[in-house]
Amino acid sequence: MTGTRRLRLASAAHEATPARGEVTAEAPTGRPIVVGYDGRAPSDRALSRAITEASADGARVLVLVVAALPVAATDPFEPGLATVIPPIPEGGPPEVQPLLRTARERLAEAGVDGDVDWRIGNPASELLQAARETNARAIVVGTHHHSALARLFGADTAADLVREAKCEVLVEH
Repeated sequence: MTGTRRLRLASAAHEATPARGEVTAEAPTGRPIVVGYDGRAPSDRALSRAITEASADGARVLVLVVAALPVAATDPFEPGLATVIPPIPEGGPPEVQPLLRTARERLAEAGVDGDVDWRIGNPASELLQAARETNARAIVVGTHHHSALARLFGADTAADLVREAKCEVLVEH
């Protein structure tokens, strides 16, 4: 089942509440939309949604690809343990470069003004940081099924964003 669930944060309580129907208020101008992109189908739908939202009112889009910290396996008893993090190319780790290229192409094809960037770390934390840095009006992400164990250990980025974001969060399923 695919679709979008539009969530807003209650002002002081920080509780997620579904909005009724479409938003009727005008979107704040000049405030970008941040979208998390990992190349999976739900994040493809999230990027499409961000492009649609931005096309409607001329907002900028910041597509953010977040990679895990690359760590090389070494023998813990071997000297030089401090060198376990391999160098990261300026254009991003090799595994994110195709994602960055695809996101740039999608923005260009749609004629939407925006940037594509990458970071290393926890996806929810990095998306929240990007939203704060840009004073984003919304964060758009995809989600998929998570096991109870994965949710227990905090592997649900969308849920973390809904809980912590100070702006609107749109979740594509």
